[in-house]
Amino acid sequence: MPFPPIPTGESSSHSGNCHCGAVRFNFTLSPPLHEYPTNSCNCSICTKNGYLLVYPFTKDFTIEKGEGALKDYCFAEHKSKHQFCGECGSSCFIRLLEEGAPPITVVNVRLLRDFDIEKLNINKVDGRW
Repeated sequence: MPFPPIPTGESSSHSGNCHCGAVRFNFTLSPPLHEYPTNSCNCSICTKNGYLLVYPFTKDFTIEKGEGALKDYCFAEHKSKHQFCGECGSSCFIRLLEEGAPPITVVNVRLLRDFDIEKLNINKVDGRW
């Protein structure tokens, strides 16, 4: 499977927020969420944060409120920046820092307002090392 998935003619739009509402965001995803491979990774940070991840293109992603409330966490080789709400601690996004990385914003699906785990296409990823 290509990463990120190749867009199709169909898409879905989503809104989400952290637990306290200080951070609000919107994005469009193609293929639509019910067809999109949502990653569940077993690495230490994904496991501890309960991430379920999708990868909208950054051009299709907007922070509507609370960019100033976001705090950053980088670890290991500092190839990505995990962003969480500085108020409630919800794990929100991951920004890729490596040169040449795809132009995506990694989003935690658990923060979506229209989140239904039963309708997701869960893809298990072995990221443990």
